[in-house]
Amino acid sequence: MKFRIATLCVVLIACLAGDALADEIIVRDLNTGATSKIRCWRVTSESWGEVKYKERERSAEKVVKTLEVVDIVRSTDKSVTAENLRNAIAEVERGNYREAADALRAISGGGWKSDLASGERSYNSFSANDPKGRNRRPPWTSEYSHFYYAKALYLLGKQTNDRALIDEARLAIDDVPVPGAEKNKTGGFLGRFAGGNSRFYAEALYLKGHILVALARYDDAGPVFQELHNSAVRVPLEPRWAYEGKAGAGAIAEAKSNPPGAIEGYNGAATTMEFLLKDEQRGWMQWEYGRYYSRARMRVAAVKLKQAEKRKAASAFADLRNWIRQGMPETIRDRAKAKGLPPAAVTALVAGARDPVVQAVALNGIGLAYLNEPRPKYEDALLAFKAVVVKYFQVPDQPARALHYLAKAADGAAKAADAAKKPDVKDMYVTMRDEAVKTLRRDYPDSTWANRPK
Repeated sequence: MKFRIATLCVVLIACLAGDALADEIIVRDLNTGATSKIRCWRVTSESWGEVKYKERERSAEKVVKTLEVVDIVRSTDKSVTAENLRNAIAEVERGNYREAADALRAISGGGWKSDLASGERSYNSFSANDPKGRNRRPPWTSEYSHFYYAKALYLLGKQTNDRALIDEARLAIDDVPVPGAEKNKTGGFLGRFAGGNSRFYAEALYLKGHILVALARYDDAGPVFQELHNSAVRVPLEPRWAYEGKAGAGAIAEAKSNPPGAIEGYNGAATTMEFLLKDEQRGWMQWEYGRYYSRARMRVAAVKLKQAEKRKAASAFADLRNWIRQGMPETIRDRAKAKGLPPAAVTALVAGARDPVVQAVALNGIGLAYLNEPRPKYEDALLAFKAVVVKYFQVPDQPARALHYLAKAADGAAKAADAAKKPDVKDMYVTMRDEAVKTLRRDYPDSTWANRPK
């Protein structure tokens, strides 16, 4: 009996160890949106169209569409390189871009290198040590570290407003001649994994487009965004990339300080999302198109909001408020029904209008409209800004913006109460103002809103 129990324990431990060492592919049901896991011996390759894996070491490869893949967890690789890579990617996700870039540079082996003795710089091609021959791929750690290195460089360059870092990100993401040594090429990601031979290829195109925008190379950026959109429809890719590709025209116009062009570009993205939604039958895909429809409209609202803030004209804020109201769930439902869209498409558009990012931008816009009326409605403005802070604190930039204007609205309300000789009410609003400023500087110290005057 003891022998049997001991044998069972050994088998159980072996099974648990096998599970722990299994790679995992997290997939999504495109109808329901539900996620599940595929445990496998190893993931063998990843492209933007499909992910291949083996259930057992000697079994035939199986395929899952990348469109269905949410994430991949490569647990079987316990090497020091893999562990360092996981830590570096986590630093990127936490926003520690400089630390991440340094670690990823060492892992990827590519990029600029300096000779300690002479001080001379040379560029190491990312593809220099890739295996030769058809269907042979570099190690997954090399592929992942290359992509995340380029991403970390770009995000660090944007964060620090460092054009040199953004240009270095361009060399890493695109396969171009090395500056000063034009006979050699950088082995950039899009060349190294040409034709979509990486799961990260779509995001790499997205990065390239925005890198070129940041470098004011607008004519070069346009075709990149168009390629991303066309590929998203053709491959197919998830709806986000069809949206990002189409919204590229708006991003370019906005960078060129052309608000009408930006509004036209983002409106075009919204129209495209509605068009793609019309013939889509899968539930999760419908919801995504509906979400990005409203996100495109809110990018229009964001442009209108910036215009209104700059002009400080009541008419501009009234235009902003009207635009936002047209994007409210009930209005979208009525308009979609009037267009004769299928019930599932109507539901998806309404759900998209309730997206947190959409709601945060909308409430800030509405609050600003109330605040800038000829006779400001301070209470209505405060309610809108408070809703952003409380409900949508996870949305980037918008809570900091809301706290800044909440302080302004409370300050205006305090002055109005003082003029009306209501000292208790004035004190309440002064406390509200000071608390908003304190929270803004404590919770969002790196935000541009934290150091603006009240």
